[in-house]
Amino acid sequence: MADLIGRLIGDRYQVLRIVASGGMATVYLAEDLRLQRKVALKAIHPHLANDLEFREKFIREARMAARLAHPNLINVFDQGEDGEIAYMVMEFVAGITLRDAINDFGAIEPARALELFETVLAGLAAAHRGGILHRDLKPENIFLADDGRIKLGDFGLARDIDNATSTGSLVGTVAYLSPELITRGTADARSDVYAAGIILFEMLTGSQPFKGEQAVQIAYQHAHLSVPAPSTLNPKVGPLVDEIVLWATAREAAHRPVDAGELLEVVKRARTELKAGNQTIRLTPDRPVDLNSATTVLPTDAVDPDATQIFTAGNLAGNETAVLSELGQTQVLDSDLAAADSLTPAADSGLVKLGRKRRGLRLALATVLIVLLGSGAGWWFSSGPGGFATVPELTNRTLEQAEVALNAIGAEFEVLTETSDSVAAGLVTRTDPPSGALHFGGAIKLYVSEGKRMVAVPEITGLNVAEATAALIKAELRIGAVSSWFDNATIGQIFASSLDGKAEVEVGTAVDVKISLGPIPVVAGLDKAVAVAALEAVGLSVSTISEEFSDTVGAGQVISLVPEADALTTGGNVTLIISKGPDLVAVPAVVGETILAAQGALESSGFKVTIDTNQLSSKWGVVTVKRVSHPAGTLLKRGSTVTIYSR
Repeated sequence: MADLIGRLIGDRYQVLRIVASGGMATVYLAEDLRLQRKVALKAIHPHLANDLEFREKFIREARMAARLAHPNLINVFDQGEDGEIAYMVMEFVAGITLRDAINDFGAIEPARALELFETVLAGLAAAHRGGILHRDLKPENIFLADDGRIKLGDFGLARDIDNATSTGSLVGTVAYLSPELITRGTADARSDVYAAGIILFEMLTGSQPFKGEQAVQIAYQHAHLSVPAPSTLNPKVGPLVDEIVLWATAREAAHRPVDAGELLEVVKRARTELKAGNQTIRLTPDRPVDLNSATTVLPTDAVDPDATQIFTAGNLAGNETAVLSELGQTQVLDSDLAAADSLTPAADSGLVKLGRKRRGLRLALATVLIVLLGSGAGWWFSSGPGGFATVPELTNRTLEQAEVALNAIGAEFEVLTETSDSVAAGLVTRTDPPSGALHFGGAIKLYVSEGKRMVAVPEITGLNVAEATAALIKAELRIGAVSSWFDNATIGQIFASSLDGKAEVEVGTAVDVKISLGPIPVVAGLDKAVAVAALEAVGLSVSTISEEFSDTVGAGQVISLVPEADALTTGGNVTLIISKGPDLVAVPAVVGETILAAQGALESSGFKVTIDTNQLSSKWGVVTVKRVSHPAGTLLKRGSTVTIYSR
């Protein structure tokens, strides 16, 4: 997965942070710099970007989703490519998913579940009317906004209904796959209806109807077993709601609603009956539904049914155990899976027939009711279960997001600040009353993080590691990396740390310290061999040895040590400079030579020359040297003065 945080995509969208990531794409929160609004930017993973077929599917998703316009569908704003990045820009919905709601609250009270389900069906029915199948309905793709809106999104696997025949390979999420998808590889609007029915079952019971150690086992159960009545797991579910679930999840597609619109009409009728206090199922006399005969849930529960799986014909037909990959995403199935045994058809009820007769109710009125009821369902899930508003969970939300959520429940709030060791600066740390508490009015105190607490830095120079560790813990800091260096400080004492010069730091900061190994051994004046041995004994390496003349250090002895770094630790390298003794030169024989010749010879040997003569300089090339201040062969330091005489 490529990390696009901080990048500018399409010269327009500034990527801020990751919202969600799956096996095919990553969704980011981005800023539309042109329109100055927050958007969701969905980018396919780099390893799929070069797959032309997948790239075309991604573009098709954007185009199909853009064709739809409905209050309960996520809007698509833009689609494009930026280098290797293929992306889609969508409406950003701040809030939670239905999966989050189920995980947080468990089973949902039946009336509330139908209220939410009706809103989801309204969006799905709009897609079906537009000629589009969703093909990946699951709670993760149903978004409950902080402001009460409910949105159906992620049409990444969508397909035109006209093209909803056998595709060779089929995709979906195993917990919500219809029997015909598994056994024949075909799908139509009734396959989406089946998935919607499974979602309703999950809302009512808090769990999925089929579980297994392998996803292939779950798929097998969908193909060969009937979904149980929700009331077998939740006694609060009445016969009326049971019947809706069993109708939507009938194994035989012909016994389900023809599309989401038909199911929507029945759900509306059921809600009316429930409000009237009618919990009885009015069945047709010739085809009763025996709720007690519903298949029970298998006990295995080791696999995540929301995971991405790959099914082959051999996997399902032979019921073999398969190694399944890409958990948490969407499945791919071969279309030639073994056909299921004859399936028991689901029965039609009087309520179902009534719904079919009323498919032609006025769509305009239905749309208005959907929007209103959808907002009510969203409020309930965003703010808490029950008749009163509850304080939403706002920890780690921005102040802007918190304001939207609190406005949705009509709450006033007061912003306070506090330090926090776990919440980043600028984000909400907590509320008073706390999240989940009933809100009966009055201002809610909203605490925003100023960042971590700052603590005073203790003085640890001169301490040993144990003493420094104790001092840091007392100051709510911690010891970091400990390294040892040669220094003039006493061996074992701390002589420097990463906190040097700092008065205060964040609580919990790690402090790196340097411990003294003592000073580098003094080797000047030692013989070369002795000096090398002394340095190696303390862990230093002599990498280079050079020689120089010295008037004060005897030949073969160390003149000085030069470190190859500003600071040395064990294993560091040094250069030794060894004395060659003083630089002596023999006085050449110049007596009898002309003054000029003698002067040149002495200067060539490195001597300074003084001339003592009574002859004119014009005759120095003729007059000879009578004597020299130092006899020939005398060893003198280079640069010494030699006097020649010619009198």
